[in-house]
Amino acid sequence: MKVRADQLARALERGLPTGLLITGDEPQQKIEALDQALALGRQSGMDERLRFEIDHGFDWSSLIGEWAAPSLFAPRRIFDLRLASLRLSKEASAWLASAASEPPGTNLLIVSTARLEAAQKKSAWVQAFEKHGLWLEVWPLKEGELVAWMERRLRSQGLEAEREALRLLAEQVEGNLLAAAQEIDKLALLFPQGKRLSVEDILGTVADSSRHTIFELSDAVLRGDARRALRVLHGLQGEGEEPVLLGWALTREIRLIADLATRLEHGETLAHAQKALKIRDPQIRQYAARARLGARRWQALLGEAALLDRINKGVAPGRPWPMLTELTLRACRD
Repeated sequence: MKVRADQLARALERGLPTGLLITGDEPQQKIEALDQALALGRQSGMDERLRFEIDHGFDWSSLIGEWAAPSLFAPRRIFDLRLASLRLSKEASAWLASAASEPPGTNLLIVSTARLEAAQKKSAWVQAFEKHGLWLEVWPLKEGELVAWMERRLRSQGLEAEREALRLLAEQVEGNLLAAAQEIDKLALLFPQGKRLSVEDILGTVADSSRHTIFELSDAVLRGDARRALRVLHGLQGEGEEPVLLGWALTREIRLIADLATRLEHGETLAHAQKALKIRDPQIRQYAARARLGARRWQALLGEAALLDRINKGVAPGRPWPMLTELTLRACRD
């Protein structure tokens, strides 16, 4: 059965399945879902938890053998699998489908991984989790959903908040649920239960959680989010970050997209180009989308990046920050 994040606890309380699949790119909801499953597993007498970090070189035979072998210490066990890659062998796919289809009983199999592509959702092992167990697919929350999520979380901490205070908190954390959870936990420590928080309360206690880092500038450019990129850029400027480092990060993204676009235009497959350029699975769709704008465009931006580098080093006329802003905007445009 496929469930939403707010339905998971109730679904698990109706009875633990053998398999729980957690997919998506929003970390806080995935963490909370995993915690719920682990807690109910322990309540059900599953005293042993085995965690496996699974990448390309993982030895599935050891996991399969462990699943089949009874434990001397705990007759009921939790198998916590973290899939770093979805390029599974036939053996791995077949075993996951088989394990997820087993009737509830001795073991609980929890598999968490990144967002699934349309073709991956149709694979036999994913379908087995949906048919015989539970499949939770998490998505980043929209603005209205984020406000409702924060309101529920505040209520669980014994607090309430004015609508404008909630909107302010949402703006501060910029959709980052982990940052929102941390801020709400902090508010619960600072204010007594039953307190109705005002805008003034939030302004006085909530730190700026915009998380401005150099790599966030790269991420915003990769997403083509000009508004976000400029906010990060200006935040970093205010924090005294060196334009040389920002130019490096921006140039790195432009060069990588340019290389990918060139390879694809010369007939190279996306999978082969991804491997050659060492692009991680969760990001390949975004890189491919930007590369489709054409190699000529990105090569031209590389020329502008080279000029920025010369300006940063003082060997070409110009001011670094205006040039950096202009290049950031150009890189974000579709």
